[in-house]
Amino acid sequence: MSNRAGEPDDTPPIFFSIDDAVKRGDIVTATTLARQALGEGHSHPVLFTLRAFWHETEQRYVAACVDLERALLLSPGDAKILVALGRCRAADGRIAGAIEAADQAIAIDPNNAAAYHNKGLALETLGELDEAWSCYARAAELDPTTPDASARLAWLSARRGDRNQARELANGVFAITPGHPLANAAHVLADLADRNFEVAEMRARAMAASPEMPAQSRAQATGFAADALDGQGRFAEAFGLYEESNADMRAIFRERMEGPGAPPRGRQIAQRLAQEFSALPAGGWASPLAAPESEAAGLVFVLGFPRSGTTLLGQILAAHSRTRVIEERPLLAESVELFVHRPNGMARLAGLTAADVADGRTLFWNNVRDFAGDIAGRVVVDQSPLHSMHLPIIAKLFPEAKIVFALRDPRDVVLSCFRQRFVINTHLYEFLSLEGSAAFYDETMRLADRFRHALPLAIADMRNEDLVADFDGETRRLCAFLGLDWEESMRDFAGGARQRRISTPSAIQVARGLNTDGIGRWRGYAKEMAPILPLLAPWVERFGYSPD
Repeated sequence: MSNRAGEPDDTPPIFFSIDDAVKRGDIVTATTLARQALGEGHSHPVLFTLRAFWHETEQRYVAACVDLERALLLSPGDAKILVALGRCRAADGRIAGAIEAADQAIAIDPNNAAAYHNKGLALETLGELDEAWSCYARAAELDPTTPDASARLAWLSARRGDRNQARELANGVFAITPGHPLANAAHVLADLADRNFEVAEMRARAMAASPEMPAQSRAQATGFAADALDGQGRFAEAFGLYEESNADMRAIFRERMEGPGAPPRGRQIAQRLAQEFSALPAGGWASPLAAPESEAAGLVFVLGFPRSGTTLLGQILAAHSRTRVIEERPLLAESVELFVHRPNGMARLAGLTAADVADGRTLFWNNVRDFAGDIAGRVVVDQSPLHSMHLPIIAKLFPEAKIVFALRDPRDVVLSCFRQRFVINTHLYEFLSLEGSAAFYDETMRLADRFRHALPLAIADMRNEDLVADFDGETRRLCAFLGLDWEESMRDFAGGARQRRISTPSAIQVARGLNTDGIGRWRGYAKEMAPILPLLAPWVERFGYSPD
C-alpha cells in the first residue's frame, strides 16, 4: 500500500501497521486496523477487502459483497477480489452472481484454483453435479497441495453412490489434512449407504466432538450420527440427535432467516398466496392462449412436497425413451419472482393478456433448452416438488400441461424432511424443527388443495406406497395419463438413475431401486411425533392412509 520507490512517501502510518499484521498472519489485527482506516476516510482496495473478510467471518455476506464491489472499482480486474466476491455471493444465495464472479476471475487468471473451486460450489448448489465435478477436478489439478477441492470430489462420489471412489478420494485428502471435515463426511455417507451403521456412528460422533470442526460441519456430523442410530433401530436416541443437529443449524442461519430484513419464508409465502388467491374471482384463470404450441411433444409437472417421491417418479419417467426430465431447476424462475415473491402477484397473474402469457412461456422454454438441449418430439418433465405452490402459474401459462402429484404418508414425509440435511434456503429452513416441518406441509397441502379445486388442471395422484406395491400397474396408469406407451426400460430406472447423476437428496435411495425402507418409518418415532400428529391427521385420512 506504499508509494513507488523514488517518490515521497506520504503513506499513512496505519497502512504500514496493516502490512505488518498481514505479513505476520495476524488477520484479526489487520481487519481491525483496516476498519479503523476506512473510518478515518482512507480508501484502498486492500482496506475494503480486509473489512469484507471481517464481515464474511461474521456471516454478514451482503455487507461483505458491498465492500468487495468497492474494492473492484478501485482495482478492476483483480482476480483475488473476484474470488472473494464469488464466495460471499454464494454464501448469500446469489448463485448466478457467484458463477459470474468466478468466470471473470478465471478469464483474468486461468490458473486460479480458488476460482474453479468457488464455481464448483455454486454449480453443486444448483445441482449441476457433472459441471461441479469438472471445476473441482481442475482446482485439484492446479493446486494439489490444497485438499478442499479433492474433498468435494469425495463428497460428490459419495452422493452419487460410488462408495469406493469416495473412500479412495477421501483417504487421499487425509494424507494432506488428517481429519478433513468433508472427507470424513464422505466416508460416513459411504458407510451409511453400505449399512455399516456402527462404523458410521463412531466416525460421525468423533467428527461432532472435534473442537476444530466448523459449526456447520459439526451440526452435519451430529445428523449423520442420528442416521446411524436410526439404521440400528435406536430411534429415541436418533431423534435426540436430529433435534440437536437441527437446533445447531437454526442457530447458524437464524439471523439470516429470521433477523431484520430477512426474506419471507415458505410458510409466510404460502399464507400470503392463499389470501391473494381467495380474494380473486373464481372464473378468471383460463389461459388466453387458445392453442399453445411448442416443439416438445408434451409438458408434465411432477410436484407434491419434498420427500414425497417426486425424484422417484422423475427417474422412472426419465427411463422412458420419449421424455426429457429436468429435476429441480429454476425453469419458472422469472414467473415465480413476478407472481409469487412479489405482493399482489396473484392478481397480476390472473390479469395476464395473451401477449403476456406468450412472453412467460418463451422464458420458460428458453430455460428448458438451456438445461435440456434438444426437446423436439420429447415430453418435457419438470420435476420440482414445491411447484405445488405455483399451480396458478402453470394453469395460466401452460393450459396443455399435465400434473403428476406425488403423495406419500404425510407422517413419513414430515419425518423425512426433519431428518434430511438440505441446503438451507427460505423454504427448507422450515424443516429445522419437527413443528415447522409439519406446519409447512399443512400450509402447502391446504394451498395446493385450494388451487386444485379452483384451477383448470389435468392432475393424476401417484401414491409412493402404491408404486412400490404394484410398479407395473401404477407406471402403466401413469403412462396412460401422459399419453405415453409403457416401456420395459422403466423397470430399470435405478440403473439409469446411477448413470444420470441425480442431484436431489433422494439420489442414493432412488439408485437402490424400489424398496419399502421408508414406508411406515414414522412408527419408530410415534412418541416423539405425537405433538404434530393431530395436524397431519386430516391429510392422513384424506390421502387414504391408516390412522395408526
